[in-house]
Amino acid sequence: MIKNSFFIFTSFCLLLFSCSTRDKQAVSIIEKSIEAHGGMKAWEQIQSISMVRDFWMFDENGQTESHTLQENEFRLKPYFEAQMSWEKDSIRHRVVFDGLKTQYWMGTNEIQNEGFLAAKKKDIDAAFYVLTKPFDLLDESKHLTYEGIKELPGGVMMETVRVIDGDPKDPNVDVWWYYFEPKTFEIFAYKVKTSDHFSLVYNQGWDRSTGILLPAKRESYRVDSLGNHLYRRALYGYGMYVINN
Repeated sequence: MIKNSFFIFTSFCLLLFSCSTRDKQAVSIIEKSIEAHGGMKAWEQIQSISMVRDFWMFDENGQTESHTLQENEFRLKPYFEAQMSWEKDSIRHRVVFDGLKTQYWMGTNEIQNEGFLAAKKKDIDAAFYVLTKPFDLLDESKHLTYEGIKELPGGVMMETVRVIDGDPKDPNVDVWWYYFEPKTFEIFAYKVKTSDHFSLVYNQGWDRSTGILLPAKRESYRVDSLGNHLYRRALYGYGMYVINN
């Protein structure tokens, strides 16, 4: 009985230590990545980010679904504001979030459908979300797990941290995996599991002109649960960054 109790207690301690070690390792990798991407002090001084985003969407057969050249502006302080504008079929489109509400104009016509506006707010959030990494990965709301060195398609080996931004028990919560270069700790790629698919996105270049590493080019693939490529879904180009401090 004593031996069994001792075994259970020892196993529990080892499990607890293991979990703690994984969490500390995840934090350590993210801290090194933040420094590699410019440092938290530099990030926290940013008032606003403006850039041009050029992206193509592809279908399963490799055919181009759409191409958009979009101007993005994000104000971080004193509170979050954003606007995105682009031209389609010779008509100017503009979506604005003023910190409280979202508005959308197609030419001179304002669209007021609530469902449509909610979808456009998600587009703003998604465009900004990928700019904030790795700087917000240590937010207390995020659940971090170190998963060791993983092999990505092509045989590259990357330090891997799983991030859940929300309730881990919620089956509908998105799950992210961030892949860090083992030597530089720059973000090489990230994978995300949404409600109905997996995506794997590669960082294919960085803009270093502002002192903060910001994406210059990204390529996104639909993948299976193991990360195997199914087809190329999107190609993103970023340019003409302007940062105000």
